[in-house]
Amino acid sequence: MRISLVSSLHLNHGGMSPDIGGGDPIPMMSFVPVGLLSLKAYADQLQLGADIRVTEVNGLINAGRIPNDDAFYDNVVDTVLAKDDDFVGLMTDADSLHHTVILAQRLKSRRPDVKVCLGGPASSPMSSLLLDTFPFIDYIVRSEGEHTFGELIEHMQGKRPANGIQGLTWRDGGKVIENAGRSMEEDLDLLPIPSFEAYDMMSGAPLYLDVGRGCPFKCAFCATAPFWKRQYRMKSIERIVQEALLIRDVYKRRQVNFSHDIFTCDRAWALEFCDHLIKNPIHMDWTCSTRTDVIDPQLLEKMAEAGCVEIYYGIETGSQELQKTIDKGLDLQWSEKIVQSTAEVGIRPVTGFILGYPFETRRTLADTLGRFFRFLEVGGFRAHIFTLSPFPESPMYRKFGVPHIDRPAEYYDLPLTAQAAGPGEALKKEHLDIFASTYRYKTPEVEARLVDASEEVSARVSMLRSLWPHLLRHYESPLDFYERWVDWIEEYNDQRRPGVFFRHQAEADDMIEFVGQEMERLGIRDGALADLVRYERMKLDGRYLAGPKNVGVPMAEAIGPDTVIQQNAGWLASELEHDIQALLARQSAAEARAKERRWVVVYKTADDQLTTLQVGERTRQLLERTKEPVRVESLLGLSGEGAGPEVSLAAIQTLVRVGLLAEVRPS
Repeated sequence: MRISLVSSLHLNHGGMSPDIGGGDPIPMMSFVPVGLLSLKAYADQLQLGADIRVTEVNGLINAGRIPNDDAFYDNVVDTVLAKDDDFVGLMTDADSLHHTVILAQRLKSRRPDVKVCLGGPASSPMSSLLLDTFPFIDYIVRSEGEHTFGELIEHMQGKRPANGIQGLTWRDGGKVIENAGRSMEEDLDLLPIPSFEAYDMMSGAPLYLDVGRGCPFKCAFCATAPFWKRQYRMKSIERIVQEALLIRDVYKRRQVNFSHDIFTCDRAWALEFCDHLIKNPIHMDWTCSTRTDVIDPQLLEKMAEAGCVEIYYGIETGSQELQKTIDKGLDLQWSEKIVQSTAEVGIRPVTGFILGYPFETRRTLADTLGRFFRFLEVGGFRAHIFTLSPFPESPMYRKFGVPHIDRPAEYYDLPLTAQAAGPGEALKKEHLDIFASTYRYKTPEVEARLVDASEEVSARVSMLRSLWPHLLRHYESPLDFYERWVDWIEEYNDQRRPGVFFRHQAEADDMIEFVGQEMERLGIRDGALADLVRYERMKLDGRYLAGPKNVGVPMAEAIGPDTVIQQNAGWLASELEHDIQALLARQSAAEARAKERRWVVVYKTADDQLTTLQVGERTRQLLERTKEPVRVESLLGLSGEGAGPEVSLAAIQTLVRVGLLAEVRPS
């Protein structure tokens, strides 16, 4: 028996541009499909004789192996379906469920004899509805899938009747049968290690290691806790370390994301885990997610010592009133303290907020925007705003449902050609109850456009996070600033990008352009904010610079007076009134004011990473002089009025070391 397991489609929102059109290359979010690899490992452990392969389609799309043309879905089928396959399992995700359903239809059309099965959080809560609506889907594995998947294979092999498989929805002739649910596996250590060997682990795709499952909380908007039946479980510390060392030693990974919504839910367990890693270092950076009410500064210090480098905190709303309404229940003052403490111990804090609750008001919207910017400032790294998705399994959906849904979401979908995209758009319109998560709730007290415009803006705001503490003080509130942005981007897109997917889609360059116009309106022409805007604009322009041509040849120390050198990489420079590093460290403008002429140079490193260097006037002149080959001796002692200390051999060697200069050798 041959089985093909296929990942869901995940668009890389951070890599998406409003200028990408239908048929363009698609920036997909590739990932190690740990869930599917776990299914394969469990079935292999049962020795069922099934030949199971796992395909992560996002990486193949990025590599150009699945063309984005009118036949996109058929191209995917060509990739995932072999001529002798008996069964295809499709992972589901809320944002891309319509794509998965179309893929299922194309698979069945191509090979009517192949059994098509869905699984995952998007299909589990409405399994009967999906089978009733789409006759080309044969099975749905609900909730936790390993045991159900193994028994389904046995059924396909004629060894077990379908009606006895808990957690399965299936067809009995023309009738859809939803079997009784299956209990969760209490001891996750009993499940085998995922079959990492069945995936190209050297691809560099992000890895979210399954360290536990289930959430005991009851947030009204969320479908995760119901999916796992609110049963919180963690793998043993020994098992987690075993898997981490495996991916480190065999697959050369040095960073891992520990996948669990609330990693620190059990404080005693989290402390024990950290103590174990401190005593037995695994020499890997790791990240996790948790809530701000199940963590404290002392635990954060332990986590930092144990190798944690990033934590995601779901805040969900910046309104203390709505915290109670949505059953999240966070103390937002404590949350701010935790975000700040996280940054102070050297861990990157990432916070997530949601807009668009059915009961959102202008006041709660203003509260959330205010705390979004505040948490971004005190955390110093990244914050997100999401619009509320109506997940069918969430308590909120059961209360409000389809009658309270009124428009498509403005998140970036796959930029397919019109011909390829047509069936998916038709499906969403015809079956709103199935594809509700691709729509948004009505917000009677808040203009829909104020919700919709937040859909993709937070990545751009986070990228320019240095600006907001200096700019927002010129507005009555962050909401005042945000409304001006919404007005501006609507007009901008209408005039300059007709036909853009949504009116509010934007790039960081657009945000910088808006900020520049706002500074003109506000009469801000110099000072710390003006320097920061020049700095951020230069970084954006630096994306198109060429990196070093020669790396590490020769060693910088080998450079002497007789050496001929030349620029080795593209660069941009701007003279600033302030020490930019001091401003980024949140020193006051007075403290950060430069005492001498100072230039910021932007360039790319050998690994194509953008970086900056602050230099004096003489070093900038040195870079200008080396556009053509020049002997080092002629550069030493470079002078000029107000230029500061003379250029030294050590300064030239430093520029060679960072890749900006290189020796020119005779050909």
